[in-house]
Amino acid sequence: MTASFRVAPNFQCKGSWAERLLVGAGDAWRAPDDNELASLTVNTPPAGGTVCSCLFSVPNHMRHRFWAMLDDEAKAGSGDFEYFSDDLAQFLAFKALPPPADAVYELLVQDAGGKVATADAWALVNFGEEPILLGWPGLQLRLNPGEGVQPDPAAPPEVLPPVNDELNVLVAIRRAPASGADAAEGSAP
Repeated sequence: MTASFRVAPNFQCKGSWAERLLVGAGDAWRAPDDNELASLTVNTPPAGGTVCSCLFSVPNHMRHRFWAMLDDEAKAGSGDFEYFSDDLAQFLAFKALPPPADAVYELLVQDAGGKVATADAWALVNFGEEPILLGWPGLQLRLNPGEGVQPDPAAPPEVLPPVNDELNVLVAIRRAPASGADAAEGSAP
């Protein structure tokens, strides 16, 4: 298990790490013991430039606005995801966790057969009504409704498919692709 976690500064998240982390035990999953918790979680930023995944939360009123925006879009075509994304970015910046200035916001709905790319994710935010499981080899993180994670870019998680006909509803905040690499890949010889 190489992933490590902390709650982002200026944020509070309900529940304990023992309630949200699961470690692989053969074919089953279990809560980590005290030694495992100590090796997986940190209370302050790691020293020496080491990166860890940061857990954060969005307020309930922002979750309600998200669903109202989707409802407006479904009923009248007037929902504005870009406006909502700007508000989300402003909230995170206010809490001293500003997304990259050129970040791309993507609304994702994942069913049991769906895959979510996370290699370029700056953050993933659960706007659904059910927890979402993020997975690393031998480790899972339960991301409760209204919670987000800024994953360690060196160890992006897998978004595990939902069960029982539920849908994962999340917003991915993605780092913009490097313009030079895209231009080179898309250019003809």
